[in-house]
Amino acid sequence: MYVDKKILAIRTIGNFLVLGSLLAMGYTFWPVGKAFVAHSFDSLIGKKFEAAPVAATSTQTFGSLLGKGESNVNVLVPKDSNFSIIVEKIGADAPVIPNVDASNKDAYDAALRRGVAHALGTSFPGEPGVTYLFAHSTDTIFNVPRFNAVFYLLKDMVPGDRVVIFFQGRRYDYIVSQTKITDPSDVSYFTMKTDKQILVLQTCYPPGTTWKRLLVIAEPAAGASIN
Repeated sequence: MYVDKKILAIRTIGNFLVLGSLLAMGYTFWPVGKAFVAHSFDSLIGKKFEAAPVAATSTQTFGSLLGKGESNVNVLVPKDSNFSIIVEKIGADAPVIPNVDASNKDAYDAALRRGVAHALGTSFPGEPGVTYLFAHSTDTIFNVPRFNAVFYLLKDMVPGDRVVIFFQGRRYDYIVSQTKITDPSDVSYFTMKTDKQILVLQTCYPPGTTWKRLLVIAEPAAGASIN
């Protein structure tokens, strides 16, 4: 009888450990899983996303925008007209936190809890140079899903897709020119000097890991000019 109780206790502890591990995994990967399921459902029903033509801030303006166009098109209004990003293809809409030190873990952790980070020292929209935005933490693999959910679906981006940035009340449209998978040590775009306007979006790859980086590179849409 004593042996049976001991085995039962060991099994109970084991079951609790397994359950705890599953709950921890669920908590860690929930943001990514939620983004994947939502995107799959939107694709199934033919739902599309479109950035608002202006940085609407009122319910009335937002309602009027939704009343136009196709019924299956969801108009995305920027979260913050001072600095936000909208990626129409994947329905991403998030504020951008400016001047985040990418080498300071505390600084980028705090920024990524609020949205997407703009790398300190890189250009702002409308200025010549590289505007570098990132949305993942590289300290541990367990933080990647929680801090990377906004950009998780960037893996689906292809040349020709549109990225919209709202900055200081103005809308800036960019068209994806290429995507690249690089090593975490690659800082070529981060340090690039150029007179052109280039937008770079950085995320982790494969999704949910820290092994590689996926860079989505975009340039101003036709007709855009440097302010």
